[in-house]
Amino acid sequence: MEYNPHHDEYWRESALHNDIQRAFDICNGCRLCYNLCPSFPALFQIVEGYDNDAAKTRPEEMDRVADLCYQCKLCYVKCPYTPPHHYELDFPRLMLRSKAIRAKKRGMSRADKFLGNPERVGQLGQVAPKLGNWSVNHSGLRAVMERLYGIDRRRHLPRFALKRFSQWVKEHQARANSASDDVDVVLFSTCTVEYHEPGIGQAAIEVLRHNGIRAVVPDSQVCCGMPALDGGDIAGAIRRARVNVALLAPYARANKTILALQPTCALLLKQDYPTLVETEDARLVAEKTRDLTQYLSDAMKRGKLKKEFRSSPGSVTYHLSCHTKAQGLTRAAKQLLESIDGCEVEVVDRCAGIDGTWGLKKAYYDESIKVSAKVTERFRERHDSRACSDCALAGLQIETVTDRAPVHPVEILARSYGLMEGNTP
Repeated sequence: MEYNPHHDEYWRESALHNDIQRAFDICNGCRLCYNLCPSFPALFQIVEGYDNDAAKTRPEEMDRVADLCYQCKLCYVKCPYTPPHHYELDFPRLMLRSKAIRAKKRGMSRADKFLGNPERVGQLGQVAPKLGNWSVNHSGLRAVMERLYGIDRRRHLPRFALKRFSQWVKEHQARANSASDDVDVVLFSTCTVEYHEPGIGQAAIEVLRHNGIRAVVPDSQVCCGMPALDGGDIAGAIRRARVNVALLAPYARANKTILALQPTCALLLKQDYPTLVETEDARLVAEKTRDLTQYLSDAMKRGKLKKEFRSSPGSVTYHLSCHTKAQGLTRAAKQLLESIDGCEVEVVDRCAGIDGTWGLKKAYYDESIKVSAKVTERFRERHDSRACSDCALAGLQIETVTDRAPVHPVEILARSYGLMEGNTP
């Protein structure tokens, strides 16, 4: 099966049709993923309707399955046939390919164009963040947004920060942005942190500094490209990946660790940049990238982080996001937080059902809420504990249903150290 957008075979509709039929046949015979996402029940129902003959599947039915795939990446955890298995079944990338070919042939929807460009949304919001935050809570304006861009009016949306993370960095960090500097780690801040949740980045810098780990935040970072991929905009994702690789490669060549502050971005840099960019620099960037929680947890285990804390968060309910789990980081946050005296962590290992731009759309909002039911139910039950998640988008789902906004593990760590008392939840 073809997964490389730089190859001509990737874009041939007949080849895609054959690859999807083959994938449907494999998945229908296996069914280990029956409970992972809405794609698979739909797939099984379609194939069963043809007496389990996947070759009879029609293109519009294939499109339906692709549209229900929200790229949680849990196939990588569950599926026995992913590469290097000789079946070479990579279901998420196959569904992305389907969306990419449709987008190239028919054009992108207004919703996908809007949601696929978080830099523009963030920059517009930063012109007048208080007005932007008022508008996302105004019922009339949300109704207009729903009609124009297909974003469900019931969905809690990210708030705009009063000050961008990069601006905070310039005011609080004098270190120059050069790979030759005497630094230990490089932060890939992500759109979420840059425009909406700068407290995550601030907490990361303060925790690292408190432990003698020197960090730098390069200027001119752009979105990792995942929102563009969600809508089938391969060219937009490649363009962003090239910018970030050019920015981060000098640090990777200097053997610096790149810390992504959101798990989705970490996963994309690790797994997709070598294919999107196809250079040695992209491979090096992928190799040197770590998820922030992964890095801190490993540092704590190696005795590189201080264990003298001023306070304890007590009970923490931690949501293990899909893109954290897909990186194999099932215990990183729990181990990190339980290094704080008196901290007890309950891990909620369920999909939050928002995954990128999918759960923001009116077309999938109800399905998204249904997928997340086990997560949100547990957070409701644990109302007296601190809510925590590495993924701010998953946090939006939890907040939408429970009115409790989870914080990142590094924010809990910062508060426990007594850092940034006025800024960290």
